[in-house]
Amino acid sequence: MADPSPAFSPLTVAVLRNTDRRLRSVERGDMTRRYAACKTALTGLAQLDAFYIGYFKGDNSLVITYIYDGDQYLQPEVLFFTPGGVSHWVRTSRKPYLSRHDNGRMLHKGAPVGDATTLSQDSVSVPLLDSNGEAVGLMSAQSLKPDTYDDEFVRAMEWVARALMQSISRDSADADSLGLYELYPELDSSRVQNEADLVNRIGEKLDDLRLMLVDLARVAAGSGSEVTGGITQARELAERVQTEVAELVRVHEPRPVQLDLTSREIEIAALIARDGLSNNELARKLHISEKTVKTHVGNILRKLGVTQRSAIAWTLPPEVLVAPSGPGPRPLDGAADTP
Repeated sequence: MADPSPAFSPLTVAVLRNTDRRLRSVERGDMTRRYAACKTALTGLAQLDAFYIGYFKGDNSLVITYIYDGDQYLQPEVLFFTPGGVSHWVRTSRKPYLSRHDNGRMLHKGAPVGDATTLSQDSVSVPLLDSNGEAVGLMSAQSLKPDTYDDEFVRAMEWVARALMQSISRDSADADSLGLYELYPELDSSRVQNEADLVNRIGEKLDDLRLMLVDLARVAAGSGSEVTGGITQARELAERVQTEVAELVRVHEPRPVQLDLTSREIEIAALIARDGLSNNELARKLHISEKTVKTHVGNILRKLGVTQRSAIAWTLPPEVLVAPSGPGPRPLDGAADTP
């Protein structure tokens, strides 16, 4: 039987219990407040000169959705990692990385966080584990002073990471308790399914920011006493928008498009979407009658479920829109397609 983990100190217990309360009270989908609760917890336990939370995407990408350098909030970004670095090690081992174990070799091999002129002297990166025990991301704390993070801090940080993932899991629990989207999941507007959804969601967030700035300008014209609070709210909203946009990029996976188009219809649809050819131009290019082109276009619109020619470009998968290297249409599945 494994030995139980050492007990946390009273201070750590108080900090982690407060973090648990904060994560439990966060509204569904509010990732920014969740991340802020994690950062606040760790700041209460040790010095944080840099802190970030990132998620693995694909084979070698890390989408950093929340990042601070000291007290400065930095713009989320996507980084690429290779074997031998912290991200790869945490993902494959599913264990915490401590820079004191290798004198920071892995840490300093990767891209610096924040000020590139200063190197962290102590660092802890813990995995974000899903319900299957797979590492889906990591949480990292860094300090400019050596020997900042002791074993208790590492255990506390692992607990915070688990608490974060448990809080996130509650977003999907009973999300469709009435069965509204069980039969028609495509009607769930909260799920980003394509580029248009992504643009709309980003636009909604930016419009909230725009309206806040309009109100702030109105207040500033009349009284300076409320300006400071308004500026703070606008800054916080801007940070939330950036984090939420990064979250959308992280979770969005292009939805495979199943097309029931003939090879000729694929060719015509691609020419319309890519080159904007009219029916007359299509007839001349393909050496068929304009009446036949109209029939093909009608079939294309019906099969794609759209009514306007301009919508074809939004519906076709990217591989169809690539210009062919030779005569004839490109195969849809791309299995034997060589550019």
